[in-house]
Amino acid sequence: MAGAIVYFLLHKLGLNYVDHYLLTSALVTFFTTSLVLAASGVALFGVACEMTADGRSLLLPTRATRVGTPLFWPLAATLSYALATTAFAYSGIDALVTGYLVIAFYFIFQLSRAGGTIRTRYLKAAGAGLLLGLTITTSMLPFFMVVLCVFYFLSLRHWKLLPVFLGAIIAGLLPLFVYDAVSFGNPFLLPNVAGAGMFADTFFHFDPKNLGDKLVLYASSLMTYVPIFAVGLFGLSYYPSQMKRGPVFLTLVAVMLVLAAFVLNIKSDGDCQFGPRYLLPAMPFACLGIVGFSYLSTALERRIAGVAVGLAGTLSFVVNLVGALRGAMSCPHGQNAFWNHIAAILQGEGRSYPLAVWLLLPLLICTTLFVLNIADQRGTKGSGA
Repeated sequence: MAGAIVYFLLHKLGLNYVDHYLLTSALVTFFTTSLVLAASGVALFGVACEMTADGRSLLLPTRATRVGTPLFWPLAATLSYALATTAFAYSGIDALVTGYLVIAFYFIFQLSRAGGTIRTRYLKAAGAGLLLGLTITTSMLPFFMVVLCVFYFLSLRHWKLLPVFLGAIIAGLLPLFVYDAVSFGNPFLLPNVAGAGMFADTFFHFDPKNLGDKLVLYASSLMTYVPIFAVGLFGLSYYPSQMKRGPVFLTLVAVMLVLAAFVLNIKSDGDCQFGPRYLLPAMPFACLGIVGFSYLSTALERRIAGVAVGLAGTLSFVVNLVGALRGAMSCPHGQNAFWNHIAAILQGEGRSYPLAVWLLLPLLICTTLFVLNIADQRGTKGSGA
């Protein structure tokens, strides 16, 4: 759906899949999944800055605001999500739901803060609702995660914003209703239900053997492809008890639990995947656990945690960089996609990257601005301003 909108505009400019397939497909991907995931990284950074021990946050209203907030932990969480999880490997294909969900979570999180004009708050409520609706329109996988985000919004008790929020959710769901009505004659008949004979392996079904097999599969897959995920989960334990009782922490833990409960109790495991594809929507929330290390009591403990995050993050980045360069949908099913890609690289198999030259200058500009901003932050902290 999102790709069709971009392709329509590209087609008006003279590009099409028949004559310019590689360039056109790269542009369609870039202006859909790639940009949405990049924006979700910015959103996650905003949440991480508020949740760090040195950040200004309404989650801990008794904590005084500090000037020159250290950026290490928010940056570690953000870069881990953006470059060291399967979100990086899948940023070239069907990871839109993860981006939609994170940005919606950010908007709701912002509504939990004081301040802002009433117009801005209405826009955030509408944006959150629209993106939650689009999440379900795009994939039913994170359905229960969306439900929990709705409960998170309701916990804020912004009743004046509720009509706008619910109306935006319906607007986001409207394309799904139209698609179902046209395809199956019923706006509420979902594709998986309509094709139950073919897609029954995606229905929730408790089976102890299947549950055990899935636990082994996903545990090994996470350790192989995304070791930073486990580090993030460990970091969740270091958040202070006051925050653990708050709606933000409870929501980010609950969304991971409901996703895990679902994927561990279906027969499908994501055919031809690079890493745990069905756990992709949980990656940003696990990475927010990295911010929990900022609450460690001593500088030595924080340094040790920083080293652990750095090592696990670097390993995860290298693995998922291979997936990003070689492709995330990796058949034959059941084989180790990472080592298959490494073998292909060593054999000299090349890939075409039609946007690489055009994106080099923006990459250099953004990297330069990033470094300058970090230097400015450190200078501000050092001067005691």
